[in-house]
Amino acid sequence: MKRALIWAACLLALFSSTALAGDFLSASGKLDLRGVVPLKNSDTETEYPSLLGRLKVDTLPSNWHFHMWLEGGWDGTVALPAEDHAVFKAFDKVYQSITPFLEFKEAYGSYANDSLDLRVGIQRFSWGRLDEYPINDLLNPWDYSQFIRKPLEDRKIGVPSVSFRFNKNDWNAELVWVPILVPYRLPLYTERWTVFPQLLSLSKELEDKEKVTADILLREPELPPNTLANGSTGLRIQNLGVIDWGITLFHGYDLRPIFKTKEASFYYKSGEVIVDPGLAPDFHKMSSFGFDFAFVKGDWSFRAEAAYAVGRYFNTQYKFWGYPTTPELGQFELNPNQHQSDSVAYGVGFDHRLFEDCILIMQVQGTVILDRPDTLYDRKAETTIWAHLRNNFMNHKVQTDLSVAYNPEHSDTMAKAEIWYVFTDSLKVGITGVTFDGPPQSLFGRHSHNDQVEMNIVYAW
Repeated sequence: MKRALIWAACLLALFSSTALAGDFLSASGKLDLRGVVPLKNSDTETEYPSLLGRLKVDTLPSNWHFHMWLEGGWDGTVALPAEDHAVFKAFDKVYQSITPFLEFKEAYGSYANDSLDLRVGIQRFSWGRLDEYPINDLLNPWDYSQFIRKPLEDRKIGVPSVSFRFNKNDWNAELVWVPILVPYRLPLYTERWTVFPQLLSLSKELEDKEKVTADILLREPELPPNTLANGSTGLRIQNLGVIDWGITLFHGYDLRPIFKTKEASFYYKSGEVIVDPGLAPDFHKMSSFGFDFAFVKGDWSFRAEAAYAVGRYFNTQYKFWGYPTTPELGQFELNPNQHQSDSVAYGVGFDHRLFEDCILIMQVQGTVILDRPDTLYDRKAETTIWAHLRNNFMNHKVQTDLSVAYNPEHSDTMAKAEIWYVFTDSLKVGITGVTFDGPPQSLFGRHSHNDQVEMNIVYAW
């Protein structure tokens, strides 16, 4: 009943915002029906069709402004839990197997004049120049439940925050304070997009050996107390000119996934084997100083960014964490699996219009770990090369995008091709195919079982 009332209230808000849009609101929305055909057999959960909706509401322009971006629907990628669960996604959990779900991507009030812009509420920020993995974009955690498949805009999680922006001529400065740690989100170990396929394989081996069902326990992180000292702060100063450049300073929690190991245990309970991997997400503070620039020359546009991070944590190779080679019942003390080091991240890219409706986008980015012991899986330098070719045909009725990515250190790859047919300004239909290959712990290789073709029907208003 509680869930039904929440959904009824949201539907009422949708219709009322649309009805009142002409008075003092502007409203827009989107519905996306998505179905998936996996191309490889997998031991993870089946992925069902998804129906996702988006509603954006803004008050009409004035000094005082309210903005809301609400998403929700049925997510077919999650494993359905047996117990009841909340509808709204939480700000304090990493593992959230929720469907149907609602989430405020953004919801803030603001006051602005010609030189000042103050915002308070749930916000998302875009600091950086790169397309797939902006180096200086450190304020928002990401949703990794379908990390590679989702575009950057859909991966970002809104955070409660206060931002202050000052503009004067070609200069602007933005100061952001995020008072609480909002963690990233990960799929369950048994879901199709799990980032730890090794743990699923381990549980399957125990099932075959013991001839019973195995259940993998999840450990939520021990988040720090919500105190002023545990917030994150960022400052970005930017100059707009022939060369658009900026400086970024950040001090706060690293929102890239890092895990800590304790003690693993495999035991019987209620007629099944319980697999406790002794593994939990972990969070550490870091500082970062970044620089970026971009400029346009003719049919070419160039962009680059780099950052020096102080005290960032990295995980060692999975094979050194201490899990038994042959799984058996018992307790296993796991090895320390974290290493702290300064690091340098960088990225360069360019866009070139080959002809009227065809754009080539190239990007190279990487990370250099300055103090790297031999036990780290990450090489001293990690590089990823991205390429996109976007082309439109038939007066933009047919839209295509071919994307490839390659990591030379581990020889892991990703390729994605999509084609859309636009019927009207409101309705379009698309087909997307994606494939992955590489070692199990590499960025793309861990998703090597996720090759798929998906179909989308999108209606927007």
